[in-house]
Amino acid sequence: MPNKKAIENILSSLRTVGGSSPEVHPSGKFEHLTDESVLRLYESIRRQVDADKALGDKYRLVGLAAKERAERLSEELLRRGVKFSPIAW
Repeated sequence: MPNKKAIENILSSLRTVGGSSPEVHPSGKFEHLTDESVLRLYESIRRQVDADKALGDKYRLVGLAAKERAERLSEELLRRGVKFSPIAW
């Protein structure tokens, strides 16, 4: 089964970089993603923050980890010169 071997190779390579998230480069950069993909990830966090605001203080969907990830994404967007609006936390 060639597909099974390809998946096993991908999983193996992910394990060797310390189990980091597949969309994040081990150095913390998003170099292999397109500008649109990085922006899409950032906008996804924005939608989560907006959902939190709509729910009021009763529930929290976005925590510190999402805020830190948004910060890394915004740094990458700035580095690439992509225009975006900062998230109003």
